[in-house]
Amino acid sequence: MGLFDGLFRRGKQADAQPSKDFFLDPDAAKTYGNIEYMRTAKVVKKTFPATGGAKEEVEVVELVSSIEKVNPEAENKGKPEPSVSDVVTPPVEEQERRRRDPSLDRFRSMAKDLRRG
Repeated sequence: MGLFDGLFRRGKQADAQPSKDFFLDPDAAKTYGNIEYMRTAKVVKKTFPATGGAKEEVEVVELVSSIEKVNPEAENKGKPEPSVSDVVTPPVEEQERRRRDPSLDRFRSMAKDLRRG
């Protein structure tokens, strides 16, 4: 019978030892997911609004991986930046101002009333 076969054969299974030790490599032993994906560096851009005396918003660019954090702007400081005379800007055409649409006057007056009241 299948139920009693397991009870009587227990001694034979204990004698059978695995002949080889099994070890995982360090990356496979970790349970963090895809290790190679985490090791690749990703560009992270952080923007901060203009506050106080600053007139422009500030943008910080970082190159981040699980191993190290690199500031690409610090690496580029040794390289000469292009001067203003090197950069050519295309001529800007002046656009004609749009005329005021009379169909929105009702909504504008409602908005003014909300601000006052």
